[in-house]
Amino acid sequence: MKSHLTPLLLAGTMSALLMMADRAAAWPMWDSFKAVNIDKNYRVIDYSDSRAITTSEGQSYAMFFALVADDRETFDKLLAWTEKNLSKGDITKNLPSWLWGKSGNNWGIIDTNNATDSDLWIAYDLLEAARIWNVPEYEKKALAMMELLKRDVRDVPNLGKVILPGGSGFDHPTHVTLNPSYYPVFILRRMAEVDPYWQEVTEGTIRALVRTAPAGYSPDWAKIDKAGKFMMPEGEDYTIGSYNAIRVYLWTAMMAPEDPAYGVLMRQFDPMRKLTERMNMPPEKVEIMTGAVNRPGNPGFGACLLEMLGDSKTAALIRTVIDGEPIIGENYYRNVLMLYGAGFDKGLFRFDRNGRVVISKKAVAAQSAPAAGEAPSASEAKAQAKPEAKADAKAAEKPAEKPAEKAPEKADDRAAQQADKASETPAAAETEGNAPVEGAQK
Repeated sequence: MKSHLTPLLLAGTMSALLMMADRAAAWPMWDSFKAVNIDKNYRVIDYSDSRAITTSEGQSYAMFFALVADDRETFDKLLAWTEKNLSKGDITKNLPSWLWGKSGNNWGIIDTNNATDSDLWIAYDLLEAARIWNVPEYEKKALAMMELLKRDVRDVPNLGKVILPGGSGFDHPTHVTLNPSYYPVFILRRMAEVDPYWQEVTEGTIRALVRTAPAGYSPDWAKIDKAGKFMMPEGEDYTIGSYNAIRVYLWTAMMAPEDPAYGVLMRQFDPMRKLTERMNMPPEKVEIMTGAVNRPGNPGFGACLLEMLGDSKTAALIRTVIDGEPIIGENYYRNVLMLYGAGFDKGLFRFDRNGRVVISKKAVAAQSAPAAGEAPSASEAKAQAKPEAKADAKAAEKPAEKPAEKAPEKADDRAAQQADKASETPAAAETEGNAPVEGAQK
């Protein structure tokens, strides 16, 4: 019997190893990202900032990519660095500080405030890693983080429960400040599956996403007064959708079509899809009330709209641009947007109705080259991106309510200081938009 079983066991083992190897080698963009943006200590580095910064966002995104790639070694080391350096050694008791890097002659935490988008992503990564890899310890950490996150939830009358962008600086006497790009609905669905508390947060978040985009364009930052009304935007942080807001369209299109909110949000943000088709690339900046734009965004922006564009000619053109775009260390934020958008577009992962990630066992590394006449070359594709376009000011459907007439207050002094610091760093517009300081852009 032994002589019969041994070949079968060897064949089964070999098959499993080959499948793991295929999974690990199926995402060259991830391999490139690891090579240029993750150092030997498993710190994700944004080299566009002279301080060689690491954000909790970068760690959380890389953990998700490692999960999709079935790269548990990298996942564990990213988590270990994050917990040790951003959470005082225990992520179950301390949410990660959002910013780490060089300050003067020292290396360490630069800003102790947390960023709830990365907190949500890390908790989600741990929940899904526990399920997929059968590691109960991950789930314990995730549940503890979810409890800590409840401290940053506010129940706004006529809106519902929403999550503030960070632990301090966003709850004011007259209003709360939100960052719409911080809230992937599928993450909240998954958390609600584990803890019903998050169902109300999911519902409030969906309302906030609609309410803060009355013309179909999401802002980088938004203010909601204590009566639940969207405050008329004032100042570029609130009137413009750009490096932060582009993720709203990415997260929306990644939702399962069976999700009750999928159709609502896709219709709400359809003006951005139309605008992208007219420009052949999403705009770098869009005025959220009028649809006025400056210029086409980079390929990372294009990746964020791929799923909304479907099988259109614009989508084919953007795929060509992305395929020709190198992964370099100075383009950290562009890189992660392309990893999400192109990875989803290639079918490497999906999210089900309850927010669980579904990972492809036969992840395709790259799409085949388009047939002649279907799409131009990368250089031609970039040239075809139209420099300016005006978008429809009408939303796909009537907004939930009219914005308040009162003009919002100016961003606080702390926000202004952070914005000034960001403007002093090289390639500021290229860095990620995760600053958990009201009004700050990077």
